[in-house]
Amino acid sequence: MEGLAGYTVAVLSERRRHDLATLLEATSARTINVQAVRSVAQPVAEAVADATRACVTRPVHEVIVSSGLGLRAWLRVVQQTGHLDALIDRLTHARLLARDGHAADTLRDLGLSQIWATASATTEDLFRYLLAQPMTGRRVVAQIESEPHREYCEALRRNGATVVEVVTNRFLPPLRSDVLRRLCGVIIRRQVDAVALTAATATENLLRQAEADGVLGEVLNALTTDIVPACLGQLAAEPLRAFGLSAYVANSPALPDLVEVLANQLPERSLQLHVQGHRMEIRSQAMVIGHQVIPVQPGPISVLRALARRPGRVLSPAEIRAAAPSWADVDDHAVEMAVSRLRRAFDDTPLDGVDLIQTVMKRGYRLAA
Repeated sequence: MEGLAGYTVAVLSERRRHDLATLLEATSARTINVQAVRSVAQPVAEAVADATRACVTRPVHEVIVSSGLGLRAWLRVVQQTGHLDALIDRLTHARLLARDGHAADTLRDLGLSQIWATASATTEDLFRYLLAQPMTGRRVVAQIESEPHREYCEALRRNGATVVEVVTNRFLPPLRSDVLRRLCGVIIRRQVDAVALTAATATENLLRQAEADGVLGEVLNALTTDIVPACLGQLAAEPLRAFGLSAYVANSPALPDLVEVLANQLPERSLQLHVQGHRMEIRSQAMVIGHQVIPVQPGPISVLRALARRPGRVLSPAEIRAAAPSWADVDDHAVEMAVSRLRRAFDDTPLDGVDLIQTVMKRGYRLAA
């Protein structure tokens, strides 16, 4: 897989730092981690009760238990609805898949003994185990405490299974709205090359914050033109599609597949041109000349992006400002300083000494074609 050096990816998830960030950084990408979802271990009792009734009405073939804590929360609701004995009977005749020893012990406390567990202690491995088998006609019950697991449930359904989701957590917006507000600004300014969305609620919370701040149109425009929206699954993509956006979706809800989507799509979205016999790519916070990655500050990279879209054409400071999101309030002097810093960014590169960013007196600037 081609390295992603020079690219910046915003990772939206329910964690402060997602495993996806680690995988991306292993490809040399830079990441911005945004906790866009707050997961609270407090189930919606009515929803859990409805899911339980769906469990006990028909035989169950497989049961996935994500955690002992979540299972106990489920059982507390079941005790109140009077379905405990019926649920245990269904569990007794099903293949029980527990994420770890704690989840397995909670099942054993119910008198259940035939339990499978993963060596890696991840719920994702349990789902992948089932996805590797014929699932047509199978009935699966999945205790869900992480929203991305719902993407695996969708994958099982596409493979022919009937899946009952018992969601034992609530997925809420972050406590501090400024986290997503800042990200909206980063997106509008094109300071990321991609946004990786790992859950539907993460996507919804981002768009809801943009709408509350009056910048929804600008965010959608950035995701349509310059920034790659990459989604872990179809559920995460649905809120974008509701606004008519095309989203790139991983072949499966596995994180390496999402990294592969980014590795394939980011070069396609990059602004590329040939200058003085050299191939140059412009990314959100860097330019790449040949195989050399050169970090560039936000102001200069905005100028370069504007000039590179129309190589050889003279752009006035006003036209540069119009082409650079969030530059509406800067003056001509700020544009001049950004141009000066941009020229210095080419020092010690294959284009060092080339009159690349040219000043046309009383008219503006152009990128030498």
